[in-house]
Amino acid sequence: MNDPEIVFFDMDHTVLGIDCDFSWKLFLAEEGLAPASDQERAARYLSLYHQGATPVEEFLEFQLREFIGRAPEEMRALAQRHFETCVTGHIFPRARDVIAEFGSNGVRTILLTGTNRIIAEPISQALRMADLLATELETVHGKFTGRIVGSYLSKEGKMNRAIAYCREMKTTLNRCAFFADSINDVQMLEKVGWPVAVNPKENLLAVAKSHNWQIEYWSL
Repeated sequence: MNDPEIVFFDMDHTVLGIDCDFSWKLFLAEEGLAPASDQERAARYLSLYHQGATPVEEFLEFQLREFIGRAPEEMRALAQRHFETCVTGHIFPRARDVIAEFGSNGVRTILLTGTNRIIAEPISQALRMADLLATELETVHGKFTGRIVGSYLSKEGKMNRAIAYCREMKTTLNRCAFFADSINDVQMLEKVGWPVAVNPKENLLAVAKSHNWQIEYWSL
């Protein structure tokens, strides 16, 4: 089998040792932009995510509340500070190496995440990914509305966005690789030609072993 044509990487707990939606809420609370009580609620959503049971509409309303009425340039500046203070030290060195190796061999590397583009962009840039596929945020008259455009990139929504991207690149998922850690990504892992479970939780580990997928453990 030849090398994959595209390699997709999940973001949280795959290339990073943290969850950026969770760290973002902690960051906003510390900045005085979100109530301290949001930290407990964010922890609840993180637990539900690991169970594959995120209440999507409720979560997005909570997660995007601080975007409402703010301009993209303001939120990009906040996201850059979040990256520098909360994220950059949590990038797995092995992730950097694997991404760089694929890139040096001419393989497109894509960061594929349910986290919104504003938060994910600094991470994609730091890793020198060829492209970023993230949940897109709606703006009206230059301000965020707190709503998304298109689908939330989780589970089927994530896979469908990857399929559409493959179509744009004139390839298919079975000619691609996907590195992911979560049970939420099983559907897409089953479709790609090179599925790789990175630091899988018990629920994904069982599936990965039953399918004889490659399993890797990355650390800081």
